[in-house]
Amino acid sequence: MLSIILGTVTMAAALRLAVPLILSSIGGCFGDRAGIFNIALESFMLCSAFFATLGSYYSGNPYVGVFCGILAGLGCSALFGVMVFHMGSSGMVVSIAMNLGMDAFTSFLLLNILGKRGSFMDPKLISLPTLQLPLVDKIPYVGEILNKHNLVVYFTLLAIAGTWITMYQTPFGLRLRSVGINEKAAQTTGTNVLRYKWYSVLITGFFVGIAGAILPLGGTSIFTENMSAGRGFLAVAAIMIAKGNPLLASLYSFLFAYAEALAASMQNFGIPSQLVLALPYFMTITVLLFSGIRTKMKNPSKEAA
Repeated sequence: MLSIILGTVTMAAALRLAVPLILSSIGGCFGDRAGIFNIALESFMLCSAFFATLGSYYSGNPYVGVFCGILAGLGCSALFGVMVFHMGSSGMVVSIAMNLGMDAFTSFLLLNILGKRGSFMDPKLISLPTLQLPLVDKIPYVGEILNKHNLVVYFTLLAIAGTWITMYQTPFGLRLRSVGINEKAAQTTGTNVLRYKWYSVLITGFFVGIAGAILPLGGTSIFTENMSAGRGFLAVAAIMIAKGNPLLASLYSFLFAYAEALAASMQNFGIPSQLVLALPYFMTITVLLFSGIRTKMKNPSKEAA
C-alpha cells in the first residue's frame, strides 16, 4: 500500500493531473488579489480546451493548439471584463452564466464544426510531445517523477515561482494587491484601478487558457463534452483557501490532484468506484474544513463577538 501512496507512478500521475489545476489557480490568484469575484474558471477552461483541439487538429501542431487555447482564455476573460467592469454586471451572475452556457456552446461547436457528438478523436489531433531531461533522470525517485513530461508541465513549475515573485516582490504586485485591499486608497497613490483589474483578469485568462489546452493535448488527444469536469471549481476552491497566494494555491491544487491520482491507483483494491471518484472532492471538503478551523483558532475574538 505504501508503494502506491508514495510510489513514483502515483506521484508522477498527480503532477500531470495537477497542471491544469495549478495553472488555473495561480492565474485566478491575480483576480482574487485585485478584488474581482470570478468563479467562471470552469467556462474559461472548457472553451480553451475546445479551441486548442481545433488549433491542433487543423494545423497538425500541438503548440499552435496551445496558442489557440490561450487566445480562447483571453477571449473569455475579455468578455468577463467587459460585462463586469464596463456594463456593471455582477461578477457572480456573469460567472454562473458563463459556466452554464459554455457547456452548451462547446457542444454546439463540436457538432457543427467537427460533426461529432459526445467526443472527438482523430489522428490529426496531436498532443504535446514528452521531453527527456538528461540530468534530472539520474536523480533517484525525483527523476522518475519529474522526467518524461511535456513542456507545459515544466512551464507550470517555473510559473509557480514566477507568479509568487510577481505578486509579492514587484511594484506591479504591490499595486495589484492594493487595488484589492482598498480601491480608493490605491487611487490616491496614482494607481489606475481599472487598468490593474484588466491586467488581473487577462492574466487569469492567459493561465487558464493554457490549463484548458493541456486537457486534450496533454497526451489523450481527445476532446469530450464537459471536459473540464469541475476542475475550474477545484481551482477556485484552492484560490479561496490560499487567500490568493499562488504558492499555497499550487500546493492545494496538487493535493486535489494527488487525491485523484491515488483514487485511480486504488481501484485495483476492490474499493467501490463511486467512492474512488468522489475522493478528490472529499479531499477538497477536508482541506476547507481544516482551513476554517485554523482561521477560527487564529481569530478567537471574532467568534466571541
